[in-house]
Amino acid sequence: MNYKELIIKAMRITLIPSHEWRVIKNEKETPKELMWHFAFPIILFSALGREIGLFFVAKSVLGYTLNLLFLLLFNLVSWVVIPYILIIVAAYLLNFTLPKLGIETDILRILKLVVYTFSPLFIVTFFIYLHPLLRLLIPIGIYVFIVYTLYVFWYGVQEMFEISLEKKLRFIVITISFGFLMIFLAQHIYGYLLGWVMPGMEAYVK
Repeated sequence: MNYKELIIKAMRITLIPSHEWRVIKNEKETPKELMWHFAFPIILFSALGREIGLFFVAKSVLGYTLNLLFLLLFNLVSWVVIPYILIIVAAYLLNFTLPKLGIETDILRILKLVVYTFSPLFIVTFFIYLHPLLRLLIPIGIYVFIVYTLYVFWYGVQEMFEISLEKKLRFIVITISFGFLMIFLAQHIYGYLLGWVMPGMEAYVK
């Protein structure tokens, strides 16, 4: 999948999830292919937006120095590696937990649900973090984003899992909780690592 196809796919799951989930359900791929051919590039796209935004902030503090270069490299690697690992961990935890609640699943379906549900987040993150002024939209947009994520996720559960309404509601509560815990952990881990690597800079990178 080239970048043009990848962005089109991410935009389709963002804008027309009711149709795109039906396509995703029937796609034949392995978990490795999904994570490498779709998840990794879309996470990298998101990280590049953060990278550009950080440059505008950090250059006024660090100047054009090796410290700036090191910070940008650390930031890019962190926002690729941390979300990638957390997606895999969340998927495996859900794959272990949900069958115990009477919800049959498999790792590929769970990975699809997690990766494609959070594709809108990765796209929006690129633009929000592109420039420091755009971050003013975060407090306003967070509630809209939560509602829209649930909208995308609802269609995904409908298409990917043939389960009763009771199990569906239980499924949504558990999976969304895992998802937002994943976001919180990503921010916390990044802040902790940044404070350890470059003390004081976490105040500039929010």
